[in-house]
Amino acid sequence: MRICYICADPGIPLFGRKGCSTHVRETCRVLQDLGHEVRLVCSNVEGDEADKALCDIVRVKSPRSKKLGFDLRHVLLDRRLGRCLAELIETWKPHAIYERYSLYSCAGLRVCDRHGLPRLLEVNAFLTKEQKGRIRFPWLARRVERGIIRRAPRVIVVSEPLRQEVHALGVSLSSIAKMPMAVNLEKFSPEGNGQAIRARLDLEGRFVIGYVGTLSGWHGIRLFYDTARRLKERGAAPFVFLVVGGEGKKLELNRLQTIEAGLEDEIRFIGSVPHEQVPAYIRAMDAAMVPDTTYWSSPAKLFEYQATGVPVLAPSYPAIHESLEHGREGLIYPPRDIEQMTEMVTQLMRDPDMCRQMGQAARRRAELEHSWRHNGEQILTLFHELGVDNT
Repeated sequence: MRICYICADPGIPLFGRKGCSTHVRETCRVLQDLGHEVRLVCSNVEGDEADKALCDIVRVKSPRSKKLGFDLRHVLLDRRLGRCLAELIETWKPHAIYERYSLYSCAGLRVCDRHGLPRLLEVNAFLTKEQKGRIRFPWLARRVERGIIRRAPRVIVVSEPLRQEVHALGVSLSSIAKMPMAVNLEKFSPEGNGQAIRARLDLEGRFVIGYVGTLSGWHGIRLFYDTARRLKERGAAPFVFLVVGGEGKKLELNRLQTIEAGLEDEIRFIGSVPHEQVPAYIRAMDAAMVPDTTYWSSPAKLFEYQATGVPVLAPSYPAIHESLEHGREGLIYPPRDIEQMTEMVTQLMRDPDMCRQMGQAARRRAELEHSWRHNGEQILTLFHELGVDNT
């Protein structure tokens, strides 16, 4: 089967280190590994990740002039994308379209209607909410968003809360498939250890609570400061929060703030590292944390932690409960509850056997439910339901 994957979002650098970038690359890769030909049409090919085996890529450049405004740049990009897809359909003749939802991106919908192609639409967020601070015409963006989602034959979402929001737009529940994020089980595994990193960063003899991801405010980075301060006041055993990710001004600002707070020895900001190096950093952690997230999110880091075999601390949101069982693969606390976060970190620090058992259970769950191959097979089943021969 020839599958055209569309990722028009200029905010997703294909070869970047973001979780959304990994999501696009791994989905394309697993569909190829399952025996299908994939061609990726995208607007942003920036980044430094080395994915030499990735599928054929067709770039559609996004207008960059700030004078056009945020909304018009997306509309013009959609027009360019439409011309590209029309040519691709005529010359390459794909059997199906897989599209990651993007603001004002109607080209996939138009070409599928015109040529009778089956289409799967992946919705990871309502971008009119996520990007509301940048959108100039919110009423128009919401109208276009509703139209794109309502007219998709099948919609894929990452969590039950998002599934219910899509359903509220008028999409039947039977047309909405839930497919949480996943992980590369070969790359992220418990095999090996993080001793070299612990030695290089002078972490020996400390309980390491880790985090991998960006330093955006909604990830709850400030919670590390409050929790570290509380642990320090209690006279906890030697510990460190190891924060892997972030760059530029946000990284330097956080490093400066740890000094101002007197926590430079308890919170270490490493900065962004290539995705290939992330598993080694996770192996250097005794436990890993999702400090905060959105109520509908399915964080990629959660599954990378699990697959690497470390216990996970995460906030009590519906999407988290779908992928993590409290007391089995990790511990779940009320969102932004510093007292409970502190208590649960302390609990893990005092019980190495519990950490080990939770880490093993987390790996088993990742193997059973959260591999990219598992997701790829679900995608092919959905195409088959739409009448595509996926053999």
